[in-house]
Amino acid sequence: MNRGNTLRFLRDPAAAPAGLLGRLWHPAGLGVLLLLACGLAGGYWLRQRLGHVEENDARVASEVTTIASRLDGWLLTRPVMEGDRVRKGQVLGELDTRDARLRLAALEGNLAALAAQIRETTIQRDTTAQTSEAQVADARAQLGAAEAAAAVAAHQADLARADFARADPLVGRGDISRQSWEHARSTQLQQEAALRQAQAQQAAHQAALALATAQLGQVRVLEQRIEVLRGQHDALAAQADQVRQEIADRTLRAPFDGVVDRTFIHAGDYVQVGQWLMMMHDTDDLWVEADIKETEVGRVRVGQPAEVSVDAYPGLALHGRVLRVGNAATNQFALLPSPNPSGNFTKITQRVPVRIAIDKPAHPLQPGLMVEVSIDVAD
Repeated sequence: MNRGNTLRFLRDPAAAPAGLLGRLWHPAGLGVLLLLACGLAGGYWLRQRLGHVEENDARVASEVTTIASRLDGWLLTRPVMEGDRVRKGQVLGELDTRDARLRLAALEGNLAALAAQIRETTIQRDTTAQTSEAQVADARAQLGAAEAAAAVAAHQADLARADFARADPLVGRGDISRQSWEHARSTQLQQEAALRQAQAQQAAHQAALALATAQLGQVRVLEQRIEVLRGQHDALAAQADQVRQEIADRTLRAPFDGVVDRTFIHAGDYVQVGQWLMMMHDTDDLWVEADIKETEVGRVRVGQPAEVSVDAYPGLALHGRVLRVGNAATNQFALLPSPNPSGNFTKITQRVPVRIAIDKPAHPLQPGLMVEVSIDVAD
C-alpha cells in the first residue's frame, strides 16, 4: 500500500483493512508517530525560542502618586477611603482653616482702609491742584496789573522830577513864585511815594505768585503719598492672596481620575508639612514592567508586539508593544551596593527593565500583579 493510502486510512480508520490497522499499531509504527510528534513540537519550540523573548519576571506597574500636605493643621474631614474611585478635583481631605480666615479678614480690613486713604488723598491732590492753578493764574494777573501800575508811577515820578528840575533854578531868579516851586516839589514827592507804593505792590504780587507756585509742589507731594499708599496696598494684597492660597491648599483635591490605594491618616489627626496622607494611581495609565535578561535584551526593540498573560486571570491574553528599553541594568538602582572586596566573583546574569504598553483590558488590573510576557522579536 502506498503512502497516500496509509495517510487516508489514518484519517478514516473505518475504511482501512483490519491488517493495515494492526501494522500501524505495531511498536515500529508508534515510534514513527512519536518521532513525528516530537519533531513538530521541537519545531514549534525552536520557532518560539528564536522569534520570541519570553519572561516571567514581569509585573503590572503604574504611577502611584503620594498625596501630601503643603501646610500643617488639624485634619477635619477625609471623605474617601481605600478603594474609592475619585475624579479629578474631588476633595480628598480638608484641614482647619479658621486661623487663616481670621488673618485674611484682618488683611482685607487693612486693604479697605488703605483704599479709602488712597481715594481721600487723590481727592485732596485734585483739589489742591485746581486751587493752586487758580491761585497761580490770579497771582499772575495781579502781578501784571501791579507791574503796569508801577510803570505808570515811574513815568509820573519822572515827569514830576523833570518839572521840579525846571522850576528849581527859576525860583532863585524870581521868574516863578515860591508857591509854584513848592507845588512842583510837592508833586515830585507825591509821585515818588506813589512809585514806591506801586513797586511794593508789585513785590507783594510777585511773592503771592511764588507762594501759589509753591502750592503746585504740594500736588507732587500728594502724588508721592498716593504712590506710597498704593505700594502698601499692593503688598497687603499680595499677603491676602498668599493667605487665600493657603486656605485653598488646606483643601486637598485629587490631581487626576483614579483610585485611592492607601490612607495613612484619619480625621482629627494633626498633619505635618509634607506628611503623606494617602496614595492613589490612575487606573487608565497602566503598563507592564519586565526585567529582561541581558543576554536577550539586545533583540528587543521599541515598537515590537508583545503578548501578556496575567497570573490573576488565567486565560486572559493582553496585547501590547514595547514602549521603552531601559538604559541601565536594575542592579544600578539597588539601595545597597554589592562590592566584592574578597575577590570571590560569581557572574550573575543582569536584567534590564523593559516597559510594555498594553491595551486597555476588560478586567481591572492592579499595580504589582505578576504577569508573563512574550515579545515577538522576529522582525
